[in-house]
Amino acid sequence: MDGLYYDEKKTFQINLSSANWSTGDLHEIFGVIGNFLNDVDWITETENSLLLIEFKDYSKGEHRIDDKEKYYQNILSKYYGSAYFLFACGKKKPMDFILIVNSPLMDTVIGKRAEASIKKRLPFILQNNPEIPNQLINHFWILSISDWNDRYPMFPLQQC
Repeated sequence: MDGLYYDEKKTFQINLSSANWSTGDLHEIFGVIGNFLNDVDWITETENSLLLIEFKDYSKGEHRIDDKEKYYQNILSKYYGSAYFLFACGKKKPMDFILIVNSPLMDTVIGKRAEASIKKRLPFILQNNPEIPNQLINHFWILSISDWNDRYPMFPLQQC
């Protein structure tokens, strides 16, 4: 692909064409094992890091999180499945895991609480084990679309 990817509903597009490498088809790749592994929506490689990007569009209010634990586990499984793929491919750059949420309900308090809850289940402490030579994760953020576009202007995300 040319670096242009869409969300599941085909209402948003991200342009990763200026990246060193990118993919948006891990779901298809994981299909050979019955999609046992979950994956993020897009992965891109920059000069210094790998960005694992999960996008959630709740702008129409059609999604309620009734079970936060189940929701967080789903988000976490996307990181772990995608990181496994990247390690298997020999990609060893630091990984930044980014959850982009488009929702009128995602204020900074809710976002920071969710970010802290998810972050404590990611391998930040595990990677301090002397037996693990590779850095497993560098950062985790929950961002709005405007925050994403401000932080990563070279990879614009916009509505189609």
